[in-house]
Amino acid sequence: MNYLKSRNFILPFLILLFAAVSLLSTGCKKSNFKRLNGKAYLYKDSVYEFTAEFDKDTLYYIMKDERRPFFHKSKFSVTKIDDTTFTLKLEKKPPFWTKETWDIIVKENEQGFRSKESGNYYNLYVDSLIVKYVF
Repeated sequence: MNYLKSRNFILPFLILLFAAVSLLSTGCKKSNFKRLNGKAYLYKDSVYEFTAEFDKDTLYYIMKDERRPFFHKSKFSVTKIDDTTFTLKLEKKPPFWTKETWDIIVKENEQGFRSKESGNYYNLYVDSLIVKYVF
């Protein structure tokens, strides 16, 4: 009799185990965009320095030239275009931007992201805590 009870227990256990493993391997993969959360990214050229930090639903953005920095903070929403491309729609457009959306490309095995429009690559910035506290 104990043999039948233990056998009846094994089948539901195996089904539950298989379902859990399947769910973990397919549905719980972290989105490429979610990797950016809580981190700051920097792009530099010969004149300007651009810093972007993503904190949940808020974008902190700094554009700095040789004279002074320009700061912008805005809430945003994300629309996934494909596995690597995302459109950020800002509630408040920065005065130094031409539109209120920003398309970015986030590849899985990279430490930063690329602005789709300009092609600029934003590298992971070491001092990410500084950016948010400037505001």
